[in-house]
Amino acid sequence: MKYVLKAHEMKAYDRDTSERIGIPSMVLMERAALAAAEVITRKGYVPGKVLIAAGCGNNGGDGLAIGRLLALQGAEVTFWVAGDQAKMSAETKAQAAILKNLGFSIQSNFERKEYDMVIDALFGIGLSRNVEGVYYDAIESINACRRKGAVILSVDIPSGVCADTGRILGNAVRADLTVTFAFIKRGHLLYPGREYTGERIVKDIGIHKQSFGKEPPGAFCYERSDVSKLLPQRRPDGNKGTFGKVLLVAGSRDMAGACILCGSSILKTGAGMVKIITPSCNREIVQNAVPEAMLYTFDEAPDEEMVQKSLDWADVIVAGPGMGTDQNAYLLLKDILEEGREPIVLDADALNLLAAHEKLRMLAAEYGAGKMVLTPHPGELVRLAAASMEEYQKRREELVYMLAKEFGCVVAAKDAATMVAQAGRRELYINTSGNDAMAGAGSGDVLAGVIGGLLAQKKEVFDAACLGVYLHGLAGEEASFKEGRYGTTASDIIQKLPLVMREG
Repeated sequence: MKYVLKAHEMKAYDRDTSERIGIPSMVLMERAALAAAEVITRKGYVPGKVLIAAGCGNNGGDGLAIGRLLALQGAEVTFWVAGDQAKMSAETKAQAAILKNLGFSIQSNFERKEYDMVIDALFGIGLSRNVEGVYYDAIESINACRRKGAVILSVDIPSGVCADTGRILGNAVRADLTVTFAFIKRGHLLYPGREYTGERIVKDIGIHKQSFGKEPPGAFCYERSDVSKLLPQRRPDGNKGTFGKVLLVAGSRDMAGACILCGSSILKTGAGMVKIITPSCNREIVQNAVPEAMLYTFDEAPDEEMVQKSLDWADVIVAGPGMGTDQNAYLLLKDILEEGREPIVLDADALNLLAAHEKLRMLAAEYGAGKMVLTPHPGELVRLAAASMEEYQKRREELVYMLAKEFGCVVAAKDAATMVAQAGRRELYINTSGNDAMAGAGSGDVLAGVIGGLLAQKKEVFDAACLGVYLHGLAGEEASFKEGRYGTTASDIIQKLPLVMREG
């Protein structure tokens, strides 16, 4: 697990390291510069001509120090400070003085020539308003260097990217490589900032979790090394009942595929048994595709007694994939929410039904704290939140927590960087796995099944949602390695689930 920080958290830990622990700010700056220079060497870059594009804050001081180290190693370095040099921070003024004492000059204007590498140190993580004027032009100049073939290395975060949200504040540097210090920042993971970050490398400079105090950072992500520790334990004397019984309510006429994808992913994730409630028109195709599944199928309308027996049998419920939004779907979801007692995952059409029917929405909110996971994609989320897509882009985290609070549940808000939040829980999970190969029909059905399969094995709902999202992304990555980014399907993702769970 890695912590993921907001700007104010990082600033507080930086300040504590200097003021309470006693490591001077200039020492931290030198460590940052040494770390970045080491990355440049280790990556095999041998820059002949380097431009240091520095601002007046401490990020600029980092850049000046990096340039000094590269110059002393033989690079031809041009130092450029954008903005009023009289407004430099104390540490950046000290770095500028060191350069002058060594005989280097600092330019006030961008020098247009060919560079092998540009070090972007215009802004650090503190930027909170749109870039304008000389700084907008500076970013344009840096990006123009990239188009001419220069490698762009951003210090801490690409200038113009909001460290808290990943939003582009008017204009931003497109980095090939970002060297950040101590901890990942949210803007590195959330789009579009994630795209602008390029390759992300985190370096230790002496700021550690001892500076957290009583309140650790508010977000985290997983790494591959976490998987083996997070997977449900398998009892050597276990049986199919030990590993959980999942009731899947899915599918409608011409939508049998959702049953198959979700049911298969439940089993591939390790659940012991799955039973599928679906219309009888799907019986034969589902039996052929998922022979391990039990079925209850209905013709005109589901029988309440049979539904109740299925609910009594289940340890976990997954509802929604391909089930439609007609009267039968409404009645099934109503029965589940009124009579179900087990942990439940609501996906796809179940979420559309909640958005359309106040009665179902009220039942979902009453279902029971800590027992429900909602898995909306952006369109489903804005419908549930009665928001616009523009609001979603600006206030995504706020909307996710709003839904979690309303339903007393966990919300796994699917997107290129999925967020998982729980009502009453401060920590936010931000996913790092997966890629655009997964942006296809059925991928969400697979995720619902993965989370349901983990819940069946007694994972707590928030943990199951976070791990499910991460495993789903890893399986998508593995599938795309084999099938390519254009040809990966949801079925390919399912086939890779055992691999990522086995290798951890």
